[in-house]
Amino acid sequence: MSNKDLKFTDWLKDFDSLGKTEWVTVFYLSASRCNDQITYFSALIANNKVAEVLENYQWDLGLDGGRPGFVTHYVKEDPVTEYYRFSDKGIEPLVYWRTFSGKKDSYYEISEEFRLYFNLFEKHIDSVKKVFIYTNNDGDEDEVVQIDKNQILIKLKYLKEFLAAKQAHLAIYFEGMRFLDKTLAELDQPEVDNIKKGDNYTYSLYIRNLDRGDTKTQGWLLGKKLIAGTKDFKTTIWETKEDDKFEEFIIGVDEDGKETFCSCNVDYQASPGFLTPIFFKREVLKKYYDSPDKYSVEDGRVKCDSFWGLRVLNNHSDHIIVWLGDLKSLPYKEQHHWGAFNLTPSARKISHADFARNINGEFTDPEHPELYFKYKFESFQKTWLKKYGWYLFKPLSKEDTHHMKSLHIPTTCEQKEFDDQVSSITKIIVDSLNEKKLMDKLTINKKDPKGIDKFEVFLDSQNTRFLGMIEFLRNLQTLRSTSVAHRKSDRNKKYKKVKDYFDFTNKDFIQIFEDILIKVVWMLNSLEKHFLDKSTQRRNNG
Repeated sequence: MSNKDLKFTDWLKDFDSLGKTEWVTVFYLSASRCNDQITYFSALIANNKVAEVLENYQWDLGLDGGRPGFVTHYVKEDPVTEYYRFSDKGIEPLVYWRTFSGKKDSYYEISEEFRLYFNLFEKHIDSVKKVFIYTNNDGDEDEVVQIDKNQILIKLKYLKEFLAAKQAHLAIYFEGMRFLDKTLAELDQPEVDNIKKGDNYTYSLYIRNLDRGDTKTQGWLLGKKLIAGTKDFKTTIWETKEDDKFEEFIIGVDEDGKETFCSCNVDYQASPGFLTPIFFKREVLKKYYDSPDKYSVEDGRVKCDSFWGLRVLNNHSDHIIVWLGDLKSLPYKEQHHWGAFNLTPSARKISHADFARNINGEFTDPEHPELYFKYKFESFQKTWLKKYGWYLFKPLSKEDTHHMKSLHIPTTCEQKEFDDQVSSITKIIVDSLNEKKLMDKLTINKKDPKGIDKFEVFLDSQNTRFLGMIEFLRNLQTLRSTSVAHRKSDRNKKYKKVKDYFDFTNKDFIQIFEDILIKVVWMLNSLEKHFLDKSTQRRNNG
């Protein structure tokens, strides 16, 4: 049997920390009946009922209590029956233990009000474990509730906010039961029947002899401890529960050359105003490119799923521009991220495309190579499909769509970023060539032909040869296979040759990849002119 004492000394030494740790146990049942058991339960107690609840150590709600129903009480000896949403006014369950007389498996539910307050979504880990997750305005996820077979934990900071909003306390009920195989005399332990109270707790400790076979003594701990809501809680309207914070950004330099700053919490009438241009390194976008499942970088916009969107002027090759007032629409954490890449305005300029759109109000194609490529590729695919009924480049599978979403000219000269982009553009262009349609009714006299070989045969069959195009595709494929897919080595003649082709000696990774995208756009333009331009086709037919 357990060698722990009947006074629960080991458990009570941590009593002060109960309800103060990051995760709070709001429900727990011992897996099986044994000689050392502990049970936790909880209930929401209205603030005006706290003093009454602390008057006695008994639980105010049973493990399976709190369901709606009828309650009868007496007024001047006359019975009055009322419908109660919960079993008692001012006392609500936070956890529901749903049981069905053994006909169905029991399970746990968390208060719907709690779940809806934080808009939690449920995620099953396995057959018995699940979690409830909160998504904040940044799109970041945080576990709030953990439910296992016999235990439920809730993160303290969410619990205390909910209590403050609801103007309630949480009562954590506990019951401990211990049995030993020695009598009180043998243990030199007197009988105990004590009640202890404090400002936010009360419990009873009962120790007695109990002659039941091998069980000689019993220790019984029963009580409750109340947790208050957060003290500095501020009621809010709509969605955000965070204090408004605004980052300051560089708007210029003073007469001593020192940077001057202004909060982004401005309107159109302020000076400096909403439309003050704020400049950033292009590297600010890398965070968003690296997480394409969550973020997307588009021509003129950066988005985080459906959580937030930021208007950007991103057609210049050297920097990004954002209007000062637009930055306040970002969550504060995102404002801080952008602040780390803030540049002084100096003599920096706006791109022609961004000037035409944002200053002159004109429609214009994107100007930056990565943005123009994506625009051109989509347009080319639609036009080719409309004419031929099939795509020249097969659409990426769902698992590969991140290659297009995250495709960008490297923001740094790091090898990994360059390798990742080479891998993506090769998959989008070379690996996606529609080999089956290209070889429809055609044959090729080559052992184990690749996609580029079939593309070349297709071009020949259409009475056209783009030798520079085929050479570029072969070198791009070789760059991926010798540099990204395998170990790099200058002893590899193919790798050395492809480095010469892309001019690694005189250009950095940013310039090389920009050249690659420009060549891809040239390829699309050439194919479009020959196959899709109606005036060209009329001349060829004539």
